[in-house]
Amino acid sequence: MLKLQALKTLHIFLILFTIPLLSISQEISFDQHTVISDNLDGYGRPRIVLANNDNPLIIWRKDATPKVLKASKWNGSSFSAPYNILQTGILPSSWDGPEVASKGDTIYVVFTSLASTQSSIMLIKSFDGGNTFSDTMRVSESLAGHKYRMANIEINDNGHPIVSYMQYLLNWLEPKQMVNVSSDYGATFNGAIEGSALSPGEPCDCCKSSLVSKGSDIYLLYRNNENNIRNSYISKSSDGGLTFSTYNDMDDYQWILSSCPATTPRGSIVGDSILVVKRSGATGNNEVVFSNISLDNLTYSYNRNIDPVIGSIQNFPEVASSNDTVAVVWQDNRTNMQNCYLSYSTNGSNNINNSICFTDSSKFGNKTDPDVEFSNGNIFLVYVNNTEHEIIFTKGSLNLTSSNNFILENNLAKTNQIFDLNGKISTLKNNKTLIHFSKNGSIEKKIILE
Repeated sequence: MLKLQALKTLHIFLILFTIPLLSISQEISFDQHTVISDNLDGYGRPRIVLANNDNPLIIWRKDATPKVLKASKWNGSSFSAPYNILQTGILPSSWDGPEVASKGDTIYVVFTSLASTQSSIMLIKSFDGGNTFSDTMRVSESLAGHKYRMANIEINDNGHPIVSYMQYLLNWLEPKQMVNVSSDYGATFNGAIEGSALSPGEPCDCCKSSLVSKGSDIYLLYRNNENNIRNSYISKSSDGGLTFSTYNDMDDYQWILSSCPATTPRGSIVGDSILVVKRSGATGNNEVVFSNISLDNLTYSYNRNIDPVIGSIQNFPEVASSNDTVAVVWQDNRTNMQNCYLSYSTNGSNNINNSICFTDSSKFGNKTDPDVEFSNGNIFLVYVNNTEHEIIFTKGSLNLTSSNNFILENNLAKTNQIFDLNGKISTLKNNKTLIHFSKNGSIEKKIILE
């Protein structure tokens, strides 16, 4: 162990000899911000997916009459002009949609429609990366006395769509989270199964669910309402959506709220777990937290803040991942205006912390509704500039330095990790090296122990 005088000497040495600080995560550089759509073509809640060759496809809704769904696709050098992806008369509705999922050049889009007697869930599909879309397919049942809204979409390993949505009575009572699976690429659906039946109380009636799948396992993530306890739940089907046999409450503390928070837990598979990001106000601060959920038995090993800012409202998180790289986005009002933030890790979900504002700082006003995709070292981002009525796209590129790899793989094998109160790593130590990290995740001080 170094004695006090030795530590002082080493500290002076570090001050006298300036050395560059190293980061435990990859550095990120952003492309220019590209306007995808303006007020003329609509700017309602954009979603982004990647087709083959990592070509981004962005879809959104145009709320002005006539209401339509629009899309724009990267053609290798630029984004296309906005184009309609629905035939006339379908009447897309609801503030919560649309939603989209992709697998290669297979694209599925789900949304709420008022074209039927009662609101229903519709699907369109593309097998050419979003260049053309099919006619509309009704997913929800046609049951007298019921209506449907708040759809979401996932694609299983075989390329078939899995759709979740909320079912209500006509007076909005008896909300149920339903799951409907197709085995023929969306040509037909097998029939809806209630995915929220096992949890106490009922689903939160204005909170959309989301889906994660792996093999024959389907995971439904949703917000529950048990006498105004608004915790996030997960339920699991092990037979491809025929039954949901297990469930779990994913929160440490009870979020008691008399009104509906209208926010969705989102998940992505990282290793043998699901990384779930969600909003919680249980501590009195509305913040985005993340959990590590076992794929096997739905137990969770932690709930941690990503970047808590006292007094702000953080909301609408989205997540994307590939192997050990994870990217999370959300909106919050920490500056007294809505803005969009990104947190990412290249070393698994354990190391998510802090945030970067990724929106165009040259444009004033509220920026909301972020979405994210990740592939091959690139983070694809989309958001709304509400003040100027625009949908904006940008891309962040990650660059790993070899010195970072050396520190992480050689000097810090079999380390002891010390976490601060917010669940962030503040110190890594083994018998040769002691590293202290600053608040933003950079290496603040590296000490060689002799």
